Amino acid sequence: MARSASFLLLVIATNASLALLYPLTLSRFLLVLFLYGVGTLLTLYLLFHPRNQWLVDNRWRVEGTNCVALTFDDGPDPVDTPKLLDMLRDKGVKATFFVVGERADRYPEIVRRACAEGHLIANHTWSHNHLFCFLTPSRLRAEIERGAESVRRICGFRPQLFRSPVGMRHPLLRPCLNDASLEYVSWSIRTLDTLTRNSGALARRILKRAASGDIILLHDHLPGGAQVMLQALPGVIDELRKRGFQFVLAGQREDAGAGALEPEGCQSAR
Repeated sequence: MARSASFLLLVIATNASLALLYPLTLSRFLLVLFLYGVGTLLTLYLLFHPRNQWLVDNRWRVEGTNCVALTFDDGPDPVDTPKLLDMLRDKGVKATFFVVGERADRYPEIVRRACAEGHLIANHTWSHNHLFCFLTPSRLRAEIERGAESVRRICGFRPQLFRSPVGMRHPLLRPCLNDASLEYVSWSIRTLDTLTRNSGALARRILKRAASGDIILLHDHLPGGAQVMLQALPGVIDELRKRGFQFVLAGQREDAGAGALEPEGCQSAR
């Protein structure tokens, strides 16, 4: 809670700096511009940077030499997620799906299929609220718990991993995740597949940056469809394999005792 209190003080101090504008002079204006700008940038960094550790501990890499993890957010999608699962099955690749509980409840058969085929199902909140970092404490806990409960109903176990919408942090996220026994997982490669309209550009962006331990962020549900990702991914998988990479889950499956789910020599971070 100390970090949450420190964050609150930062927000209060940033806004309180506006009082220095009175009486208005050029020197006061420049001072307030500096203080408010620094405070605002720091606040935004703490809320939105995917790998900062201040408000919540998070993991953004996987262990093992030449191992990478494909992760997919915002699904399931009734059209694109089955296509993605077909392709991953054909390629022999296991991936991690951060599902939105509301959508998972709408398409439970797709989530069950992903789980049955060896993929890892994780919590991406209940409704994917774009104002996640401004939710009241009760709404925050409800988003996390309802998302976890959706996975439990569909797959038979509670998820162990969590990722917030757009990687946003909430000042009270750390204690909420601790109470729910969830680990926050972010990413090391943001592919920008939500903005890219060219499959070749998307593939080049991933291949240019890919390195051992990367967690790659993609989306299997997009308002305009995930066709660009679906076109780019087979070639990306083939090329990464040529470079000696193996594909792993972003964490351990809840039923990992049922059998090996990861390539020999690789393991997801525990």
